[in-house]
Amino acid sequence: MKVAFVTDSACGVHPAELKKLGIYCIPLQIVFVDQNKAVLDFVDTTNEEIYGLIRQGQMMSTSVPPLGLIEETFAQIKNDGYDAVFCMTINPGLSSAYNAFRLGAENAGLTFVHVDIYTTSAMQKYSIIKAKEMYDAGASIEEIVNETQARGDGGMTFIIPNDLDHLKRGGRLTPLAATLAGLLKIKPILKLDKSSEGKIDVFEKIRTFNKAVDRVVNELVNRGVDDSYRIFIAHSDCMEMAQLVKEKIQEKFPNHEIEILDLVSVISVHTGCDCIGVQAFKK
Repeated sequence: MKVAFVTDSACGVHPAELKKLGIYCIPLQIVFVDQNKAVLDFVDTTNEEIYGLIRQGQMMSTSVPPLGLIEETFAQIKNDGYDAVFCMTINPGLSSAYNAFRLGAENAGLTFVHVDIYTTSAMQKYSIIKAKEMYDAGASIEEIVNETQARGDGGMTFIIPNDLDHLKRGGRLTPLAATLAGLLKIKPILKLDKSSEGKIDVFEKIRTFNKAVDRVVNELVNRGVDDSYRIFIAHSDCMEMAQLVKEKIQEKFPNHEIEILDLVSVISVHTGCDCIGVQAFKK
């Protein structure tokens, strides 16, 4: 059985770059709410451009890739001689991309293999690249699925949003809750992992950003993060905040190479700018 490896742009890598690794990547869409217009993530825009539009007050949402593009991609995969696809999409708790990919594969006559890692971004990128490397090295699909699922089951994502008004405008926080949180200077810590079934849930409510970061660092320790884990910090146009978070994490995990990267556009349009994400997962 010849297997193709497929992902979407929520992994934070341009489709052209993944193509060099032999991985198909279908871009998600960013929708301009008041213009009835959509663009392809990474293809038609960049993270920096999206950050700028957020700061200008442009309201955006996200959508699955165009169905025609999905059908075209899986038809091409079939024509390229593949029998099955290993798909690593943005997790089903955040998007319906999984269902769209599954239907596209099935309509093309391809066996569909998928693992829910309960998150997206750096962990999605790492998992699809690692899966392809394992396959090229001779691992079976069962071995790849088991290792990928174990990584997803033990992984963790924490999000510290700053722009509560943005969350309110996007309908993800009630106006009253946003007003009260602002008056009380509450910094909600959100989580995304197996325990939340891949949906964004409140982990804890903290009074200041520094204390919120300290709480996340302590949770990494409490959940047994060690040298077998990778740690990533994602930020939406707030590098100084990301550097501060890195310093705090590095104090507890001096042997780790902690990577800072951009928060992917399809997440930042929902959280707003000045948002920090922390991911930790097994290598």
